[in-house]
Amino acid sequence: MSKLLHIIVDHREPNSLKNHLRKLEMNVEEAHLDIADYIISDQVACERKTGTDLIASIMDSRLFEQIDRLIETYDQPVLIIENLTAAFERVEWKKRKKHVYGALTYIFLKRQLPIIPTSKVSETAIVLNRIASWVQEDKSDPLIARKSPKKRNLRDNQIFFLQGLHNTGQKKAEILLDHFNQSPTNVIKGILKSKVIYTKTGNPKGLEGPFEKLEGFGPKYLIENKKILGSSEKEKNPN
Repeated sequence: MSKLLHIIVDHREPNSLKNHLRKLEMNVEEAHLDIADYIISDQVACERKTGTDLIASIMDSRLFEQIDRLIETYDQPVLIIENLTAAFERVEWKKRKKHVYGALTYIFLKRQLPIIPTSKVSETAIVLNRIASWVQEDKSDPLIARKSPKKRNLRDNQIFFLQGLHNTGQKKAEILLDHFNQSPTNVIKGILKSKVIYTKTGNPKGLEGPFEKLEGFGPKYLIENKKILGSSEKEKNPN
């Protein structure tokens, strides 16, 4: 008998969605979550926004703060947008589609956060179930994450090298190479010299050092890559 897929759900999420997850034979654990609405593993978490939620969070600037915290905490965060058309039901927002889509394209392109659209609660449950299936079940990945061009110049070789770091695809490798003066050595030194800053409650809140102002590379990224590089510095709450 296969093990039930497990998901941790913020207690404020709608009961209808939790019931749909249970109908999909998932083990639903409710908790008070400060970051994300759904946790699927220690690396994968999802934030869910309905169309109306999206508008409200753009207006009061919560959206980008939530996105930043999600990206900094989890290696593979996901944003689910449910019933986006509801965002444009009010007359004043029909004229502001540019602002809404501008925010979404910024999140996707600049913050590199995957966005999955659904039209209703039951579809959101299916998406969460499929994500959990990929993460928690033993499935082979049909995609090659790290690609090596047949004819490589120096930059290609440097990018390929940096892709060996934790959670570093080609795009992130290019950002790192450009930020650290086209030197993989400087990237490695930057990781080792940077430190994680923690809140009083022990949660990572930011970075200090060469990675401090580099968007898209949060505490989790730094901690995991320090482990790979064999750093003797312990990333933990100093208190």
